[in-house]
Amino acid sequence: MQTLLNALNQRYHRLISMGLAMILLIGTLVMSPSEAQGASSDTGGSSMNRIESTVTASSYQPGTNYVPENVLDGVWGEDAESQQSRWSASGQGQWLQFDLGTEQTVTYVNIAFLNARERQSSFEILASNTEDFQSSTVVFERQFSRQLKPEDSIMQTYVLQSPAKARYLRLIGYGNNASGSSGNWNSIMEVELYAGKVPGEPPEEPQPPLPPNAGEEKEEDVKLPEMKRVSVSTAEQLQQALDQAVAGTLIDLKDGTYEQNGPFVVKDKHGSAVYPIRITGKPGKAIISGNSYMHIENSSYIEVSGLTFRNGIGDENGKQTLNDRGLAHRALTGVHPGIQLESSSRISILGNTFALDETGQPYRFKAQNRYVWCLLNVENSCRYSEDRYDPNGEIYEGLTPYEDPNLITDNGTHRHYIRVEGTSSHNRIAYNDIGPKKGFGAVLIYDGEGHSGQHISQYDVIEYNYFHDIGPRVTNGLEAIRLGLSSTSLSSGYITVQYNLFDGFNGEDEVISVKSSDNIIRYNTIRHSYGGIVSRHGNRNSFYGNHLIGDGVTPGSSGFRIYGNDHKIYNNYMEGLTDKVIRLDGGTHDGGPEGSTNPIVRWGGNQEQTARLGDLPAEQRTELLRGHWRQYNVQIYNNTIVNVGNQTTTFNLGGRTYQPVGTKIYNNLIFSHAGTMFHETDAVIQAPDQERAVYKGNMLSGNAPVSNNPIVDREMTKQELHLVRSRDGLIRLSVYSPAVDAALTPYAAADDMDGQIRYIPDVGADEYAPGKQRSNPPLTVHDVGPEAWTK
Repeated sequence: MQTLLNALNQRYHRLISMGLAMILLIGTLVMSPSEAQGASSDTGGSSMNRIESTVTASSYQPGTNYVPENVLDGVWGEDAESQQSRWSASGQGQWLQFDLGTEQTVTYVNIAFLNARERQSSFEILASNTEDFQSSTVVFERQFSRQLKPEDSIMQTYVLQSPAKARYLRLIGYGNNASGSSGNWNSIMEVELYAGKVPGEPPEEPQPPLPPNAGEEKEEDVKLPEMKRVSVSTAEQLQQALDQAVAGTLIDLKDGTYEQNGPFVVKDKHGSAVYPIRITGKPGKAIISGNSYMHIENSSYIEVSGLTFRNGIGDENGKQTLNDRGLAHRALTGVHPGIQLESSSRISILGNTFALDETGQPYRFKAQNRYVWCLLNVENSCRYSEDRYDPNGEIYEGLTPYEDPNLITDNGTHRHYIRVEGTSSHNRIAYNDIGPKKGFGAVLIYDGEGHSGQHISQYDVIEYNYFHDIGPRVTNGLEAIRLGLSSTSLSSGYITVQYNLFDGFNGEDEVISVKSSDNIIRYNTIRHSYGGIVSRHGNRNSFYGNHLIGDGVTPGSSGFRIYGNDHKIYNNYMEGLTDKVIRLDGGTHDGGPEGSTNPIVRWGGNQEQTARLGDLPAEQRTELLRGHWRQYNVQIYNNTIVNVGNQTTTFNLGGRTYQPVGTKIYNNLIFSHAGTMFHETDAVIQAPDQERAVYKGNMLSGNAPVSNNPIVDREMTKQELHLVRSRDGLIRLSVYSPAVDAALTPYAAADDMDGQIRYIPDVGADEYAPGKQRSNPPLTVHDVGPEAWTK
């Protein structure tokens, strides 16, 4: 019996256990979705990222337990019991405020709104570091809660659009979209705050770095290119370094004298803008001497700087280095330059001194109606001879042009200090000291392809050089700068000659001689010098902003002499000049008004001939180009010409066979007690109206006669110009000058000689503007040469 009772008892307990298990299983299966969500949100959010907080509210529904603490109790759902655990408050702007304890960054929130399936609630979230929210940031912009699908949980995640680090977060409610008074209620069952990444979002792929913007790198942080330095102390080492040079080589000449039989040759060497080839020494310390000079051929991006050239004229042995390199045809026996560029581009000749030894250079003059040849700096070398120096000729024991200024050199060997030849471009010759020079031959020449060719170097810049102590005078052939030859005159050079000082030039009447087209000559200063600026051949050259200053007494200082077409002369300051200040003296040849490279040319006067230039043999072509070509459409405006001296005329029009055509003379300021201001030859006076010069807007003062042409004389009147000597030494307009605002169009310059804008243009080169910065004053020795380069 007892055994039976035990068996029944065990079976009873087994059935009880199985029943309890079944009850638990069934209870789990029938639990509502809302009850399951109330235990743990499946919308995302790691407990590790959960931010704990306390909560307060603006208010809650009176007479209820719908207090703010309910939103943090973890109970929420869609069953009636869970919905009792909520916060509710009626009205726009009711809020829940969460205190995070410390400043933290909330990135997203989970919110379970009451009746979220039936209606949508309007809300926004603000962040602040002050409890009163006097200063706050909107981190989630106002919007309605989501319209849920049947499968969606009522606990929804909202990602803050502008997370901010703050201690307080305020969720502000604006009611819901239910109808009637129900729409005023704000009711929330649960709020969870989280930091970090939103669960369920794909991992962020690393973004490629953004490309840098222009200008992010500072100029001072840029590391300069490193050059390969090669130091040399002998001529042999120098030539070896030149032969082995590559881009980025810096050849440093130690102090001393460098001489070999023939030039130091740079051939077929090419640097780059970043890595040039530099040949340099300490100014005045590294000296090229004797039978040597510098020859640069078929090369680019070469810089020669800081050297002193004192080499001689060169003897028969002075071509060895050329012969060794297959360049015997380049030999220049007896006329060694300092530097010769042959078909080379982007060459910089900077901060050098050219004071070549001229001993032994032949020159010729006329004395006692006989020709005499002498050798420079060689005593007892003068001989009577006609065409060349003859050491065995009859001895001449009289004075030379270096002792008697009435004797003028008329011939000699043409030796040039700097030669730019062949086809090249974009060279720069700057900050050099050039002089003294006594011997025959222009100082700096651009010969291009020579008389057998038609082109010269293009886009070169010649600037900040100091030309000085050049002379005594010769009849022709001692220019400071000569841009081209007659044979290259119709070719475009596009060369700029600017900011050079010519002081004590006494060579010939062409200080700067332009024999090519489309060049710019500007901002140069010529002082105490014989001659002026001449456009001897070519078309379309511009001359502006130059200062030409004489003493009003010494003969021979002039302004401009012009041949060819379409030149512009403006904004130049000319004071104390003594020889026909501006001259257009007609031509021996007429190339027509077009200014083309292959014009139809007329010449011969009464027995006139006509031919197209390109149809002629080379020799005849060159001969025609050597002539003085008629001027067409030259514009001369806004120049200041004051204190003209030596009874000279100011403007001179006409002469030779063909008279100037279409000259425009506008808005020039002239003060002269000397000769006639506007002198015209009879041929110009009698020219047809369509060819005559046009004078407009010029203002005159002084005792000089206005014009020898009665028509011009009647058209112009003189008046008090009220000019003053300014602090910079120049003669300028005063506030009372009638020239102020008086310029006439169309030939009025856009700015003046000082670089100041002309708003209402004045007459003359100076625009009255007291107190304004003047950027282009006359140059002094401190502005040019090697010292200016190194300071």
